[in-house]
This record gives sequence, structure tokens and C-alpha cells, in this order.
Amino acid sequence: MNLAARFVKPASALSRVVLASTAHKPEAHPLARELGELLERAGVAVAYDLDGSGALEEHARGADLVVSVGGDGTLLSAARRLAGSPVPLMGVNLGKLGFLAEFGADEVLRFAAAGEVPSWPVREKMMLEVRIKGRPGARHALNDVMLSQGVMTRLVRVRMRVDGAYATEYRADGLVVSTPVGSTAYSLSLGGPILDHALRALVVTPVAPHSLTNRPIVLPGTSVIGLQVLTRSDEIAMVIDGQERVDLEVGDTILLTAAERGLMLVSTGRRSAFDVLRHKLAWGEGPLPPLPLES
Repeated sequence: MNLAARFVKPASALSRVVLASTAHKPEAHPLARELGELLERAGVAVAYDLDGSGALEEHARGADLVVSVGGDGTLLSAARRLAGSPVPLMGVNLGKLGFLAEFGADEVLRFAAAGEVPSWPVREKMMLEVRIKGRPGARHALNDVMLSQGVMTRLVRVRMRVDGAYATEYRADGLVVSTPVGSTAYSLSLGGPILDHALRALVVTPVAPHSLTNRPIVLPGTSVIGLQVLTRSDEIAMVIDGQERVDLEVGDTILLTAAERGLMLVSTGRRSAFDVLRHKLAWGEGPLPPLPLES
């Protein structure tokens, strides 16, 4: 997987753009329509998937760019549906955080009205490929996969193997496997480490483990993590990116590894990873102002 930056084509080379949102973000639909009208005036063909109905995969074939309008949650949904696609995804933020969806509404409207796309960098973000042994098909996650019961006060027991070798058994309220992007999501609140997005690695973080020895662990992205469910319960499930639930049964084994191709995410190029941590997550902030840098 090549994590080096590349660039969006200039507007004169854009022929097709897809505008995506979800039914949960109706306030984003007028902006998406306005953006589409401006692009069409500039001679760009536009397709819409504003209700998350599943047409995004079809629309994206042959497109030069997909624009997600809403926020980080909308972008996560679009990212999973674009898994494996080389088409770049741009996130327009109408929400509060804007950790992944970097662009503001005014900025994208200006580029559409001018009919020109600046040389925005596109960086590949690692995604998880998730399979349940014995079941067909694969799922994908940009942030994380969590195993838990519906009632969080009940323990789950999960046996973990790495590349087929027994690693450990977790007794905890849950277990989270995250990507470098997801290391600053739920895993971070559980005490997991922050990974640079350029890394190709996986983080396994237990939720309230009932053992002092079960700590977060970072594994190579080439690893295949096998999680076998040992808890007999009708409520245990796997939740992907906090949005997609898959029910599990005792004995099920979930296989997780880095997807062969990651998400091609468009960036403004104006902020570093540390800028995002400071401004969005208040990283390093304290009661005292920072000391001046030494010359």
C-alpha cells in the first residue's frame, strides 16, 4: 500500500463527481444540491447518493472524485462503501468535530463556482478488512471494530490469536481493534496509543479489562488477528465504525487484517497531524500556557 501523497486532478480534467450524504443528515442535502449545480455549470457531470441507499459504489465507478457532505460520521459511512476503490473521497464538515472531514462549506462552494480544483493532496488511509470465519463476504472499517454485549455491565470472553498463534484471552466489557485513523477515536478514550496515520499497524484495546495484565497492544498491519467468541449470549455483537452491527454467536471467529487498498482521502494540506490533535482533541493542553520555544 502506497501511503505517499498524490493530487486531485485540476477542474479542467474533472469529468464526473459524486456527491454523497445520508438520510440522517437532511440539513446537508441543500448544500450538496447547490454544490452539484455549480459543478454542472462548470461542465462537470454530477451524480447523487444523498440517502445512503447503496448506490454510491455504482456511481463512483468512473468518477474522478466523491464528495461526502455532512461530517465525520457521513464520511465513515462513505468510506466503507468505497472500500477498495481508487477514487478520492473529500469530506465536507457540517458537524462539530471535523477530524476527517476537513473542508468547510464555503471552501468547496468557492472551488465549484470557480470551476477549478486546487492541488489538494490525497493520502491513503489504512482500512481494516473484517471477515467472520465460515460466513461469506468481507466488511471494512476505517476507524475500528468493537466486540461487546448490548448490556455493557456483562463481560465478554474473547480468545485472540495472531497469525494463527495463541496470544491471550480477554475478559473485559469489550474489545476494540482500530486502525491508525481509529487510534484517535474510541480506542483513545480507553487509554490506547495514538498512531501516526502513515503507519500500517493495528491497535487492540480492551474495554475495562478484568485483569491488570491486559493492556493495549500494537501489531503490524500484516498480522491476521483472530478473535474467537467464548461468551454464550444472544446479545454479543461486532460493531463496525460505531455504525454497523453484526450479531455474533459463541464459537464465531472474526478475522481482521489491513485491507490491501486503503481509503484515498483528500486533505486541505494546511494542517499537520499534530495540528489536528491539538485543535480537535486538545492534545497537550493544560492549565498553564506552553513555554516559549528555545532558539
